[in-house]
Amino acid sequence: MVFRLWTVLVCCFVIAHLAYLTIYRLFLSPLSRIPGPVLAGLTSCYEIYYDVILPGQYVWKIKEMHRRHGPIVRIAPGELHIQDPEYLDEIYAGSSRNREKYAFQLRTLPLRLSMGAAKTHEVHRKRRDALNSFFSRRSVIELEPMIRSKIERLTRVFGRHRDSGTVVNLSSTYYALANDIVVRYSFSRDDDLLDNESKAATLRKNISDLLLGVKISQHFPWIFSMLNALPLFIAKNIMPPGALDMLAFVKKTRKEIFRVLKEHGKDANKGRSIFYDLRDNPSLPDTEKSTKRLEDEATLLVMAGTESVAVSIATSHFYLMHQPEYMIKVRNELAGVPLNASWTRLETLPYLTGAVLEGLRLSFGVTGRLARIAPDESLQYRQHTIPPGTPVSSTTLCIHTDETVFPDPLTFRPERWFGTEGMQRRRYLMSFNKGSRQCIGINLAYAEIYLALAAAARFDWELFETDESDVRFKHDFHAAFPKLDSQGVRARVKARDEAR
Repeated sequence: MVFRLWTVLVCCFVIAHLAYLTIYRLFLSPLSRIPGPVLAGLTSCYEIYYDVILPGQYVWKIKEMHRRHGPIVRIAPGELHIQDPEYLDEIYAGSSRNREKYAFQLRTLPLRLSMGAAKTHEVHRKRRDALNSFFSRRSVIELEPMIRSKIERLTRVFGRHRDSGTVVNLSSTYYALANDIVVRYSFSRDDDLLDNESKAATLRKNISDLLLGVKISQHFPWIFSMLNALPLFIAKNIMPPGALDMLAFVKKTRKEIFRVLKEHGKDANKGRSIFYDLRDNPSLPDTEKSTKRLEDEATLLVMAGTESVAVSIATSHFYLMHQPEYMIKVRNELAGVPLNASWTRLETLPYLTGAVLEGLRLSFGVTGRLARIAPDESLQYRQHTIPPGTPVSSTTLCIHTDETVFPDPLTFRPERWFGTEGMQRRRYLMSFNKGSRQCIGINLAYAEIYLALAAAARFDWELFETDESDVRFKHDFHAAFPKLDSQGVRARVKARDEAR
C-alpha cells in the first residue's frame, strides 16, 4: 500500500514537472516569442534526433529553419541562432566586451584546462595573452624556414609518387604536413609523419572515427565519464583508436613538461616551446602552470592545428584539380615569383589567394555551433531583445553559404575575393571564428596553406576515384565531414612543371 502511494506521488510529481516545463518553455520563457519550431523550443530531443540519430544534420536543419522562420530562430529551449552576416560582430565581439562560452557546447572539448575550454572571458584572455606573441604574424615569419623545410619534404613525397606512378592520398598527406608543422612550431620536435604515409593515414582515420562520436559525447557526457573512470588496462580495450592516439601524445608530452618544469633556471640552451613561454610568463599564477594545464593546452593546439588546416589545403587542392583552369591561373602567377617565394610574397598573388580563401570557406572550419553568451548585457536584434545569459550563435554553414554575401555559394570561384568587394567579404569568413576568441593559430595556418598550395601547383595532377562528394560538407561532427565512406582526396602526380 505504501509503495503504491509513493509510486503515485512520484508519477504526479513527474507529470507536474513536465507540465510546468512545457508551459514555461512554450509560453513564459523570455525566448518564447522568438520564432522557431515548437519542438525545438520544448525539448533538446529535437536536436538529439538530428545530431545523433541521422547523424550530424542539425546545422542543416537550422539553415532550413531560417528559410521558414526568418533570420533569428530558437533552436533549443534556451538557445538562439541568427543568420545575419552583419550581426556577427555583435555575437562574436572583440575583447572589450564580455563574451563567454556555452558550457553545454564545451562538452565536445574534454580539455577543460585549455584556452579553448575557458568558459569565462577573463580566464580565456589570461591564457591567450600568454601565447599571443608565440603565434603572432612576426613569429610565424621568423619561423618560416622551419615551415619551408616541411614543405620541401612534402615535395619529396609528391616526387616519390610521381616517379613510382602510385596514387597519393592528399587528405592523409596534408594531415601529416599540418601535424608535423604545428608540433615542430610549438614544441621544437615532431614525429616526421610526412616520412611515414601509412602511419599518417592511420592517425587521420583514427581521429576521424573519434570525431564521429562528438555529438554523442555532447548530449550524453556520462557515457565518456564512465569510460574515463575505468582503469586504463580495461578502458584501452574499448576505447576508439583515436582516443588511444591522444593518450600516447599526452604521455609523451607529459614527459617533456616534467623536464621543462624540473629544469627551471637551468636551461640556457632551451629550445623554442610553448612550455617555456607558459612556465616563464610572470602574469600567469602557478595554477596556470600545472602539468595537467600544460597537457591540455598542448593537446588542443595540436588538434586544432592539424585537422582543419589539412582539410582546407586538401579542399583547395581538389578544386584546383577539378577545375583545372584555375590551376593554370595559379601556375601563371607562380611563374612570376621565385621558387622560394615567402608567404608574404605569395599573399600578393590574386588567384592563389582566392584559392586559399575558397578552400577555407568551403571546408567551413569548426562546423558546430560556437555559441557566445553576453552575461551582463541584453542584445538587441531588430525587434527582439535577447536576455543576458542567452547562448547565441551563427554557424559557418549559414554564413559561408549566405547568398547575399557569397552568390552561388557552393561553387569554387576564387575571383569572388578580388578587389574591394573581395576584401570586404573577408569580414564574413568564419573559418577561424571571429572576435576575442578567434583561433590563435590563424597566422601559422595561413602560412602553411599558402606554401603548401604553391608547392603542389608546381606539379601536374590527375584526380583518382575522387569527385566533389569527397569534399562537399555533408555531416557536422564539429568538423565538416563529406559522405561517410569517402576515402579522402586521391590523385596521381603526373609530371613536375620544370618551366621555372
